[in-house]
Amino acid sequence: MPCLLYCVTQSNKPVTVAAGVCDLVVQSREWAELLVYWSELADTESCLGTPESLKKAALQFRQVLREILVVTTPIPFHFPTLLESIDVLEQQLAAEQELYRAALRRIGDAVQYEIVGSWAADDQTDLATPVRGREYLKRRQEAVGRISAVDHKLKSVTADSVREWRSRQERKAYRWFALVPRESRERFISSLRGAGPSSEGVRLRLSGPWPPSEFVRP
Repeated sequence: MPCLLYCVTQSNKPVTVAAGVCDLVVQSREWAELLVYWSELADTESCLGTPESLKKAALQFRQVLREILVVTTPIPFHFPTLLESIDVLEQQLAAEQELYRAALRRIGDAVQYEIVGSWAADDQTDLATPVRGREYLKRRQEAVGRISAVDHKLKSVTADSVREWRSRQERKAYRWFALVPRESRERFISSLRGAGPSSEGVRLRLSGPWPPSEFVRP
């Protein structure tokens, strides 16, 4: 029977989840010091076959991860990761178990927070129209400068609570990802709240905690 994979965790903190994707039972099993979570899908088409069902399933998938994250830090699989059977799952874990163990040792009991930065000035800018020459350089320098200012502020005020940062540029926003030890979560949030504005016109939106997806290889 096909299996939908959720995540891998350390084996010392098992978690019971009431229901998973499509209200299916969430199963877990220990393999080589790893704990793996999955659900068996008897009818893949009805569960994942339409845009509406796929969207609902994705929300349920994330809810499973959030429930596990309350107890221990999971390394999630991409959604939807489907394998043909439990036997195939065992074969994959046997081949990649050291990669998972190394990733879990490196991450430890840390969680991920996400900060999305956007700027009021971009709301009035037509980014769809190409620009060249001086105007292009001016816009790029302004963008680099304001991102650098926010980046410096975030990292300086949270230096005692963040283990590692990642970031990514998007069309009208910039995303920062913080890897925060579980015991430092309150200090991390308090540091951000007490930091004051980074620069004029910036909007920062914090979300999390999440599984540390940005800090492990797929």
